Amino acid sequence: MPKNGGRIRNFKNNDAFEHDDRTHTSNTRRVSFKPNTHKGKNKWNNVKLQLDDDVYMGGTGEGGPHVHRKGAFRGRGGRLNSPSPRTGHGMAKKKFIAGVLPWYQIIIPYGAKHEKDVILKTLLSYISPDIFVPHYYKTNGNAAVFYVDDVKLAEKLFHADRKITMSDGFKLMVIVRNSVPNVAVDAEMKEKMKLAMAKRYNATTKALDLTKFHADPDLADIFCALFRPVIMLAAIDIIAENIPDLEALNLNDNKLHGIEHLKILSSKLKNLKILYMGDNRIPFLGSLEPLKNLQLVELYLKGNPLVNRFSDNEIYVSDVRKKFPKLVKLDGVELPPAIGFDVLEDVTLPLRQQSFLVDPAGQDLVREFLTQYFAIYDAESRQPLLEAYHEHATMSLAATYLSNDNRNAATQRLNSYITNSRNILRITERESRRRYLRTGRLQVVSFLSDLPKTAHDLMGFAVDLLVFTPSIIVLTMNGVYKETNTNGNPTRSFHRTFVIVPNAGGGFCIINDMLFVTNTTKEQEEKAFSTGVTVEPTPAPVAPAPAAMAQPSPDDAQKMMLNMLSQQTGMNDHWSINCLQQTGWDFQRALFVFNQLNSEGKIPPEAFVK
Repeated sequence: MPKNGGRIRNFKNNDAFEHDDRTHTSNTRRVSFKPNTHKGKNKWNNVKLQLDDDVYMGGTGEGGPHVHRKGAFRGRGGRLNSPSPRTGHGMAKKKFIAGVLPWYQIIIPYGAKHEKDVILKTLLSYISPDIFVPHYYKTNGNAAVFYVDDVKLAEKLFHADRKITMSDGFKLMVIVRNSVPNVAVDAEMKEKMKLAMAKRYNATTKALDLTKFHADPDLADIFCALFRPVIMLAAIDIIAENIPDLEALNLNDNKLHGIEHLKILSSKLKNLKILYMGDNRIPFLGSLEPLKNLQLVELYLKGNPLVNRFSDNEIYVSDVRKKFPKLVKLDGVELPPAIGFDVLEDVTLPLRQQSFLVDPAGQDLVREFLTQYFAIYDAESRQPLLEAYHEHATMSLAATYLSNDNRNAATQRLNSYITNSRNILRITERESRRRYLRTGRLQVVSFLSDLPKTAHDLMGFAVDLLVFTPSIIVLTMNGVYKETNTNGNPTRSFHRTFVIVPNAGGGFCIINDMLFVTNTTKEQEEKAFSTGVTVEPTPAPVAPAPAAMAQPSPDDAQKMMLNMLSQQTGMNDHWSINCLQQTGWDFQRALFVFNQLNSEGKIPPEAFVK
């Protein structure tokens, strides 16, 4: 026996216990059992450390219950390394420290002297009514060793140390370590896993139940916990090889934590539609990111810490559905239908169309209106637009930047529009909102005349005729235009809405005009004015605008389209007339045909000789 102050030998798993600690021997030195000490503090920074290192559960020192740190306590006389104070007649009470993973190694020194049933029944009787399941029970030298997978039970066993007196008078010692059993996945283990899975597979429903797989009786002699990535990957390989058409997989209660390796499920099990992962240790909803490629219709997550992070169930359901949009059932509850397009996956969507007309009968009116209105708007003077607006017409302008970067370049600045912008998110006062609203035809046309001079790309217009009745027409359009009197001729993007009503003369006039202006996108810049012809402003037409609004004669309308086409394409009147006649006097169609033929080099040079 060592003398007082001698070093106490550390306990290792394969040590034999030759010394007895009897209750009636008062002068026998107490033997302590502690793991090998490590220099420095244990830091639980990664899974590998958590899985591979054993941690002593006592709380009186870093390396074990009898580690004395230099300078930690001074006796009454001031000597270093004096024994620490005792609590009552014994040592200071040890404190249980829970580990990160829920696996604990239980070591019973001298446990080999007793039968397995005796040891287990004695411990079960002490922690009753709680019950633990001993995993992988074996003897190691004179010690009995097994594992439990529950932190609460491990703590109860920790506090059972030296609290139980056996029939032969010995105090039963219980050592608890946070430790995971070692495992080597070999062919023999895979065969046992395969046999265990076979009895858990339901061929009728194509479902495999792997709930608490490590506790399967057929795997009692091996450590087969699915939270170990190497074991989970082996299980997935077995499933993919033997039941590749699996549709439902139950992984409940398997202590799952990190599931990054489960991303291979989408490629290995392409028919998987139902996945149960309840009662595990998945911490965050973001931890499910590796599963996002699975086309799941049912998912079970109840019992994971991630669920408790949501105080609002609707937000929880919404966030889960963002990752798995095809879900119809979550945590056993049927979900309401998702808001979306009610079409089959293989249905081809209709072709995109540039313009929409609620009534094809309004096509001619829309074409004539836009042609005449923007011919005047792009002219040197906009005064003729007075007759295009209702006496009590209202007009508003809103402008904003696509991004702050647009403010840096001089040609991108929208100063001409921002100062007059009636953006109701910015203009909050009622009086200011009223002041930025132009009322009456004089105010409207005067305001429009002060805006920069423009040349619109009529070919690029997208026009929607939303309402077309004898009493009201609602027309919206978006496109691009150039500022012809601004340095650099910047291109702007716009959206405009016209509300049109009949006037007293039998024609039509605008009663409400809303204009929105912003910077063009890169795509709009590339497609703008694709004809390559600079559009020059046209002189103000002699005929007043009311005639245009009063449905002009076909001859007048054709002359207007001829002039516009000639200006935008550069062709002479002869070729412009031919182009319009071949397209049935459809102005936009004529421009489209010209662009296509011109890009292919099929228009002869004489077409541009005037």
